[in-house]
Amino acid sequence: MTKYFHVVLVLMFTVSFGYGCSPATYKIHPEFNQRCQKIGSYCLIKPDVEICQISAGGVREVRDDWCELGLANVIAALEKTLTQKEVVFKDIVVEGRMDETADEIRALYRAVSYSIRVHAIGGPNVFPDKASNFDYAIGPIDDFLNVYGCDALIIVYGSDEVSSGGRKAVAVLGLLAGAFTGVAATPRGAITAINFATIDADGNILWYNSKAEGGYDLRSKDSTQQLIDNVLAEYPRCNR
Repeated sequence: MTKYFHVVLVLMFTVSFGYGCSPATYKIHPEFNQRCQKIGSYCLIKPDVEICQISAGGVREVRDDWCELGLANVIAALEKTLTQKEVVFKDIVVEGRMDETADEIRALYRAVSYSIRVHAIGGPNVFPDKASNFDYAIGPIDDFLNVYGCDALIIVYGSDEVSSGGRKAVAVLGLLAGAFTGVAATPRGAITAINFATIDADGNILWYNSKAEGGYDLRSKDSTQQLIDNVLAEYPRCNR
């Protein structure tokens, strides 16, 4: 993953509601209950998790060690919360020719997710019909699912920003200067973001949510669990 990807990811999460605490953002397909009854199990594809350290000057550096830790924490949190919600799923390891297919699915989903954020969640570019009738799809993925013996897909990606000591010092100095001048010039606070969706074999996004907020840390197991619980708080059980 690249610095460019991280910048795009943060923009995708924040474009429609700005930084800080976000409003309720989950969306559910109007036929969720009918469609979920056809799903015996979900495949949990390996989440994309990227954690960057931000310098005093705002330069982002991807920390691979933090990314690995964050990935482990996200997977553990997902497994715990999904099990509590009685979602039957299995982690899959994508290899060989299916790796390219998985990348295509991720890319399609990110593009559709951006459209959801802009046109179905909130902000000046919301389409009322998209907001009230959540009907988004990425195209059929049944061939991919059949390889792994699943009926639907869980796709997750996230990012985190960690301010360096120098950046924190700049923020403190900005606050102190503001106390004297009445104008506080401080760096933007770090943002932690998680995006989650379930997708059926036809490519319909059945349930969607994303959060981009401060105050979390994907390097922390407990903090990651709190964020995942927040993201999935409204995830419904399937009425069979």
